[in-house]
Order: sequence, then C-alpha cells, then structure tokens
Amino acid sequence: MSTPSIFAQNRQSTPLPEGHAKDLVEQACTSCHAINAITRSGFDGVEMWRSVQESMIQLPESDAISIAEYLAEHFPAREDRKPTLVDGPVEIDIQEWIVPTLGQRSRDPIEAPDGSIWWTGMWASLVGQLDPVTGNMNEYALPPEARPHSIVPDEDGFIWYTGNSNGTIGKLDPATGDITEYPTEAGDPHTAVFHPNGNLYFTSQRAAMLGRLNPVTGELKEIPTEPRPYGIIVAQDETVWIAYNGTNKLGAMDPESMEVQYYRMF
Repeated sequence: MSTPSIFAQNRQSTPLPEGHAKDLVEQACTSCHAINAITRSGFDGVEMWRSVQESMIQLPESDAISIAEYLAEHFPAREDRKPTLVDGPVEIDIQEWIVPTLGQRSRDPIEAPDGSIWWTGMWASLVGQLDPVTGNMNEYALPPEARPHSIVPDEDGFIWYTGNSNGTIGKLDPATGDITEYPTEAGDPHTAVFHPNGNLYFTSQRAAMLGRLNPVTGELKEIPTEPRPYGIIVAQDETVWIAYNGTNKLGAMDPESMEVQYYRMF
C-alpha cells in the first residue's frame, strides 16, 4: 500500500457499518479525508468503486477488491444524485487523466499560453503539467509545507502558485525546477491572478487580507479586508473583483490604490 506524504485529515465523524472490510476501509481510506466523505457517497457496483479507489490510492489486489465489495454493498449509487439527462443537439465528451501521484488532491487546473494544462497537487505539495494532445504529464515538487491552492502561468513561461500552508507566493521555473518564494504577512495565500499591469493579485482567506506582488521587483503589499476573501478575477476595465466566501459580498479593488468597494449580495 502506498500513498504520498500528504496532509492527513482523519476526522471520523460518521461510523461505518459493520462488514468484512470495515477495518480495511478505516485504515486505507481515512488518511486523506474524513469517513463522511465515504458515507455521503455512492456508486454503481464494485467496478465503479474500484475506479474511484484507483484514482486515489494503490492497494494490494486482494485488499482493493475487499474494499470495493464492502463499499458497493453499503454505499450504492444514490438516486437523488444521479443527473437528469435532457435530449438536445449538443454532445459532450469528457476525457480524464489520472495524475502520477495519487492522493494529491489535484485542483484548480489552468491553461498556460503554450496550451499545456497546469494544476496544483495541494496535499502532496506539487504542481503538475499536462500536454492534452499527447497525455504526457510532469510533476514538480515544491517545498514540503507549501500545499499550493491555486496556480497561474505567466507570459514568460514561469508558473506561480499560492503556498497556502507555508505563507508564500512561489515561482517555478519549469526549465530548471528552481523555485523562488516570496513570504507573505497573511500566511495563507489562496487564489491569485495576473493583472494587465504585470502585478500578481491574491486573496488570503483565513487572514482576511488581499495582496499585490510585483514579479519584477519582488515588492509585496498586503491590506486587510472583509472576512474570507476567496476568488479573484480581473474585469475588462481592469478592476480587480473579489468574492467573499460565506459573507455574501463582492469587492471591487482599484489595482493601483488597492482601495476596495464592497457590494452586499441579496
């Protein structure tokens, strides 16, 4: 059995039903997420559970089968979560790629100027690159405590990420693997975006701060803001917009003064 060194979240809030593989499930399936992530789920049959399982962890074959059989028996597909299919002229094909490091919590994919797709592996402290034409993937190790949340490529080929757990903005040079870190006051950079003025703007959710980094000089400015700033985008008029997670607000920030005007949503 092998898993990456990741941020364990073993919160057993909901007991599992008795069964032949209950102990195996508790051992193998709770190092990355709580048991209620299982109890709230449901899939059709053993093969579907195997498919889900194989995207997260490598197990001995006998254990994998036992776990899938147990999960299929106790957590079948939930009718209330099945989609309602509607006839129409549009057909959608979905292609998936399993990332090399399992259990990493791959997230926040974004397309770089060269057409490659980059993502963060938050719990494994890495970033990855996918060539969607060939399917080739590369992963780049970051400082162990970085746990990147989001990722932004720039026009020069560098990859920028938010070190959500070590309080840094990081820059990766894919050609060399070299990493430059910019420490923040906030301690938990969350989501970032480049502005046409060349600066990188970012949110820090837990610290309730907004930041601006000049990639050329390294100058970094941070300001306090309303609680839980989360998403951040740049509008066509170059205003920086922020979504406040859970506080029912949007914020419009002037990119030069960093003054924010707040809008409560109803």
